[in-house]
Amino acid sequence: MDSVGGFVFGVGLVMLGVLIHYVRNQVAAGKIRRNSAIGIRTKATMSSDAAWEAGHAAAAPLLAVTFLTAYALGAITVLIGLVSALGDIDDAAVLVVPLGGILVFLGLLSTAAARANAAARATGRPSSR
Repeated sequence: MDSVGGFVFGVGLVMLGVLIHYVRNQVAAGKIRRNSAIGIRTKATMSSDAAWEAGHAAAAPLLAVTFLTAYALGAITVLIGLVSALGDIDDAAVLVVPLGGILVFLGLLSTAAARANAAARATGRPSSR
């Protein structure tokens, strides 16, 4: 991957962060209700409005970590791409950092979805009182 590819990959990571940040904030503000297009859409979170809200509330802290990680890794990738264009860095870093970043991003996003699913499923269970 050359320096331009690193730059593009870095900008892509930042844009993924922006998307997650926006959706998280809109759901938390009640502006995005249960729907078939955006949000954490599992069978459990889509089962009711209460499950949707509980799932997204449970995932919100991890989603914040996810978008902040995407911002940081995207910025680092852009910087590596720019430094690589000057010839001061090995091209391997231009490949390893963004690919590692996307793997971390996907891992965090998957964990957030699992957390949301578990919380949404718990809303449908009768209490043990």
